[in-house]
Amino acid sequence: MKPKKALCKDVLAEFTLNKSFNTYRGKIVKCDFNGLIEGVVMLNKKNHHYFYPLSALHMIKPIKCVPTNILPKTSLPTNPKEIHSKEALSRIVGRTLKVCYDNPKTSYLGRLLGFTRGIFSWTLVLEIYGEVFILINPDYISYYGTKWRLPRNSPPFKAPSLMNLTKTTMYLKKCLLEEVTLEMDYPRINIDDKAFVYPQGIQSEDEHLKRQVSGFLKEQGLRF
Repeated sequence: MKPKKALCKDVLAEFTLNKSFNTYRGKIVKCDFNGLIEGVVMLNKKNHHYFYPLSALHMIKPIKCVPTNILPKTSLPTNPKEIHSKEALSRIVGRTLKVCYDNPKTSYLGRLLGFTRGIFSWTLVLEIYGEVFILINPDYISYYGTKWRLPRNSPPFKAPSLMNLTKTTMYLKKCLLEEVTLEMDYPRINIDDKAFVYPQGIQSEDEHLKRQVSGFLKEQGLRF
């Protein structure tokens, strides 16, 4: 069970941030676990679209998601410490393991349903007491006393930022004389087809407009 399967479009989910541990609830619009955006677009009860990068999240809990019954296909070798953490996870799918975080010291015991390694993040799907939890960027996993630390990637570009897409679109509409629209398929904010604001940054051939947009976004706390 891949994370994307658990978080289908229109599924209601709870999002827990990785620093404040604040939890927010909303409906899934779009998600990506190993592409360039690597995050989730959510629509909350105020009708605001948010983009949550995986790097900003600790956990996602889809509401009323039925866990898949997965049977283990392979077993671990005699010396399990010698294998890579990704191979260890592949062999543990369907079995119970402990997923651990160093800071703050937290651990979850559950049955591994699936996992994905993306550009910026590791995403593990666990069944805990019959409910599905998606854990993001744990520090290590433990299975029958053997630990594997999950290595961090060194991507060649900056991770996307957490954004209130609706509020940012409305703010840019107010600041600019251009036509500003929110395009959820990407997701991005289209400024009269002259500049595009993505969670990863701003793209435009018009350097003056790009600097102008960047200045407005800095006022909102977004730095690209």
